[in-house]
Amino acid sequence: MELTNDLIHPKIALTKNMELMSGTHILYLYSDRKKYWENMLSFIMTGLELEHEVILLESPDLFPKIKQELLGNGFSKEQIESIVFTDHQLYYKTCQSIGTEAILKELKGSLQPYIEKNLAIRIWSVVFRHEESCCEKDLPIYEQKANEILSQLRSFTVCAYDDSETSAGLAIDLMKGHSYVMTDDELTASLYYKNRQGTPSLSLEERLHEKVSHYKYLIEEMPDAVFVVSDHQVVYGNQTAAQLLECNKADLLAMTAWNLFSTEYHELLEIGIEKLKRNEKLPPVEMKMISYSGRVIDVEVSAFPFSRNMETDFTAILIIRSIYERKAHQQLTIKTEKLSLAGQLAASIAHEVRNPLTSIKGFLKLAREDMMHDAYYTIIDEEIDRIETIASELLVLGKPMSVEIEVCDAGKMLRDVCILLQSQAVMRKILIEFNGEPNCLIRCNPGQMKQVFINIIKNATEAMENGGTIRASARLNGDMVQIVIEDEGKGMPETVLKKLGEPFYTTKEDGTGLGLMVCFNIVEQYGGTIRVESKVDKGTVFTIELPFAFN
Repeated sequence: MELTNDLIHPKIALTKNMELMSGTHILYLYSDRKKYWENMLSFIMTGLELEHEVILLESPDLFPKIKQELLGNGFSKEQIESIVFTDHQLYYKTCQSIGTEAILKELKGSLQPYIEKNLAIRIWSVVFRHEESCCEKDLPIYEQKANEILSQLRSFTVCAYDDSETSAGLAIDLMKGHSYVMTDDELTASLYYKNRQGTPSLSLEERLHEKVSHYKYLIEEMPDAVFVVSDHQVVYGNQTAAQLLECNKADLLAMTAWNLFSTEYHELLEIGIEKLKRNEKLPPVEMKMISYSGRVIDVEVSAFPFSRNMETDFTAILIIRSIYERKAHQQLTIKTEKLSLAGQLAASIAHEVRNPLTSIKGFLKLAREDMMHDAYYTIIDEEIDRIETIASELLVLGKPMSVEIEVCDAGKMLRDVCILLQSQAVMRKILIEFNGEPNCLIRCNPGQMKQVFINIIKNATEAMENGGTIRASARLNGDMVQIVIEDEGKGMPETVLKKLGEPFYTTKEDGTGLGLMVCFNIVEQYGGTIRVESKVDKGTVFTIELPFAFN
């Protein structure tokens, strides 16, 4: 988001969970001690409410008064004891010089336990400068290097300087290492900040807070996970969202749209963001999320604009539903259908294997009588290869389902399936013709895709009661791979075509209606489509289109 010169009061800004992913770093030039006190307490109390780790670098003389003030505001002793109270003079060690490298080393070391636990940190620091110390040159260097460290953390840091002791030149140099500049009554973006990427717009954030508050009750009561995202940053998530990602609600605000979802979906996210900016409708899409425990979660995501002008104020609402049970049911259905196919093909497979075995047996008899020729050995090799191919294809149906995605040649897979089913087709006086182009590469699970081809060709053979020819082909069609399976069967009327793929809908006496449903689900899973054309007494054409693997 671009920087803005909008002003906002510190009391509002310091109660926001601002940009914890990018490490908000504020330069506070205070002049009124009373207002300084109010702003500091506001910052600390919000940190405790959001269950952040709060670190306070101040004068030890103020610690008892701060604790008493927090007790008076209803915070428990345990909450107050969780604050890391640090003597700022000891921390900065400014007896003679600020010691930039030593303090940076101290900063890294002190933050390491929080980094390892991925905790959100709030740091309020009064930079101590010794009266006799001349460190105007060292301070800006320290702040810029500290900003590099803090920008990588889930941190929200305020560095406080006494305005009366800070020259104009020093203030300008300090602004280069802080994303925001704050006085007792105003906070605005730093005009001199070098790294502008990721700096939040505070006035926009306040308006968004009001908008979310208006719908908060409705969002919280929704059974689905709901995230409000502003300029890619999560600014609100309901309790269901926290349960889905196995984290606290406060942790949600440290996330961006990019680390919500698995990296393989980032390109899809970019496309969706551009469509939302144009106020286009987005259909629900299946994606994968990563929980705080590292668990991969299958989800269905719906996204809607949450702003009138998405170009200048990109705010979207994501409604996310776990589809674990749906996926588990789909896998069970696929597995059941595979076992059913394996059983139905067993008889024809046995027949197909016995044919080459008969040939091999005959050649062995000739070998015993010393009547073998070199050409016979070639035939034996071919017959053994055929048995091996058929056995391999049968294993695809019998072995446990893998979900690994590979780059596969659709033409080769289709050819192998044609070889496997030719024996069953021959028994019905059917010829299976294959015509395929090389390098019809797609991303899929080979076992699942072969199952699609087997289902469709098997249905074609059963539809051709009087024999005929099944034509199977694979070719490149632009940026898609097109697989066509055409039969000369009895065809289907329009009323049947409309119901194809529905669970338990079948035109066969002994059918379950699950075969084609599984085919449609598998192809859709890989971003493809199945188109069916049919004419009664003429035949049926199945056209499968899948994205080319290297688009």
